[in-house]
Amino acid sequence: MTSLSIMLDLSSLQKKILAHKTELFFIFLIFLLAFGIRAHLMIYDLLFGYDSYFHARIAFDVAKTFTVPPIDPLAYFQLEKGALLPEIGTFFWYFTAIIFRIFTFFQPVTKEAWIVAVKFFPAIFGALTSVAMYFLGKEAYNKKTGVIMAFFAAVVPAFVYRTMAGFFEEDSLGFLWFVIGLYFFIKSIKNAEFNKNSIINAVLAGIFFTLMAITWGLFLLIPLVLVAWFGSTLVLGWFRKLEKEKMINLVKNFAITFLLFAVLTTLFTGPNWIGTTTNYVTQYLPISGENIDRIEHTETEANVYSASVGEEQKGVNFWGNKYNALIVFPIIMLLFFVPVRLLRKKTDFVTLLMFYWVLITMVMAYVKLKFTFTFGLPIAVAAGVVFAELFSWLGNRPGFEKKLVAFALGFMCLIGVAAGSFFVSQNVPGIEQNTGWKETLYWMEENTPEDSTFFNWWDEGHWTTFIAERKVSSDNRNYIFKSNSDVARFMLSQDLNEADEILKEYNPDFILLSEDLLGKAPSLGIYAFNISDRTDPRINKFTSISMPCYRNTDALSGKVNIQCGGNNLSEEEYLALPFERIEVPNQIIEQKIRVFIYRNQDATKLFIFNKEMNDTTIVKLFFGIDELDSFEEFYSNKEVRIFKPILG
Repeated sequence: MTSLSIMLDLSSLQKKILAHKTELFFIFLIFLLAFGIRAHLMIYDLLFGYDSYFHARIAFDVAKTFTVPPIDPLAYFQLEKGALLPEIGTFFWYFTAIIFRIFTFFQPVTKEAWIVAVKFFPAIFGALTSVAMYFLGKEAYNKKTGVIMAFFAAVVPAFVYRTMAGFFEEDSLGFLWFVIGLYFFIKSIKNAEFNKNSIINAVLAGIFFTLMAITWGLFLLIPLVLVAWFGSTLVLGWFRKLEKEKMINLVKNFAITFLLFAVLTTLFTGPNWIGTTTNYVTQYLPISGENIDRIEHTETEANVYSASVGEEQKGVNFWGNKYNALIVFPIIMLLFFVPVRLLRKKTDFVTLLMFYWVLITMVMAYVKLKFTFTFGLPIAVAAGVVFAELFSWLGNRPGFEKKLVAFALGFMCLIGVAAGSFFVSQNVPGIEQNTGWKETLYWMEENTPEDSTFFNWWDEGHWTTFIAERKVSSDNRNYIFKSNSDVARFMLSQDLNEADEILKEYNPDFILLSEDLLGKAPSLGIYAFNISDRTDPRINKFTSISMPCYRNTDALSGKVNIQCGGNNLSEEEYLALPFERIEVPNQIIEQKIRVFIYRNQDATKLFIFNKEMNDTTIVKLFFGIDELDSFEEFYSNKEVRIFKPILG
């Protein structure tokens, strides 16, 4: 290539940039807004959640070796052949590891640099997805709609949640491929044409949908949305007496995208996704008495994990926190603007696609808290559709009405920014809270042998393997139910010989526990006895209550009171409570229930146990370690304890 041709190419590029400078400026602002809200949480040293630590650990190994180990080297040490790694995360691990190595110029990988990167990645993915929403809205409707969709994608709390700095999981990346796939799919079907361009766009849509499939398990949303759109579009086209050629063109473009997606997804992930999608449809989407009852009582499903994991709760109870006032957009869209638009524009092949994306994820978010994230972007889609229709309706109407709509848009934008910013400020990584976990994990890394094994409750398994780099008996993957059950049985055992027998099967070097478990007898019980009914006598015989305590000083008298839940005690009364195990109840509740009340040594919590709970191994470990011959306290930091078993 000659220097003249290079100069001409640069000149042409410069002209294109200048021609789109306003659009590029808005895209840049959206990126900054989305990234800024999410990146605020870079202030914390470590990551959010639990699974983030698992993905960070495995991807860290990939960044160093460019290979995924066949088995997990640190989890489930008691398994002779080790624990297999899930296949669904492989693409995410390689993708982030390669980007990291490129941007660090293939320098030696350090854990410190990697932690900074894994905090950074989700915020970038969220910002890029928000930008992609602009192009989706622009292609589906117009530039104004694209800006609105991108803006609300940048700020809606539900979508901010799983893409904020430190939430290093595959779902932070998955929706980027989905939005890009929808963009190309809309380009292929928008005008109901079948030509070279529509074929290319249909193929690109299938490829990006496949990328979502190999990135994130919730790619099941793709067949749900596409199939619902396809069937409804054909029926609607028949009623409208749409030209046969256009109907055939839509079928061809859909077939290219869907078949390519289906074949490639089956090739990369196996055929099980078909049955899983079908089961979800039959169990939740049809409106029937059985399904309504299942949705209304989702928290009592006959499954131990469902009964114990917080994200299995009904999602609608958290809509205020996840969506704020922005929830009005999908309601208005579904009830009013979609019907109006479909009646007014008989060649609109796009709005039904948006309709099903919003409707299906709305049902998912209603059913499960863990699905509220999936409804975040559809909130932004609904906002775009609502205002697209309002702008279209305004046309040449009086200025007052235009100002009213502009005011409404501005007001909702302010609500969105406030909701997103407030939501972020209220989220602190659990490991960063003042419980002693972070300090304990760093201490373990420095002060225990590298091949140490820990008998632990699954909640903090991923923390332990990534931060402390020590082997655990269980982690948040819940790979083996027995591992969780044995730890729970050990803690609730009232017979020390039984507790010793459980430990002998694992023969760990250490036992890792935290104070929060003292208040979780029902959760421990459902694992220990493998039942989800908390009213079962084997579970409800244990009474355990844990509550944080706060010091309050009266401004006038200077007297200090301790508030524990709804209880107010004087400082003298609170400090008089035992922090060593007692055999005789020290309080009577409601004049008939004899209980044991303790405080912790740091004077930050209060515990209430009945006799059954007071006799458990976990209470003896925390409050009566001097009574136990087969255990010694090895380390203590705030709420965390490490015990060393002395097995005969």
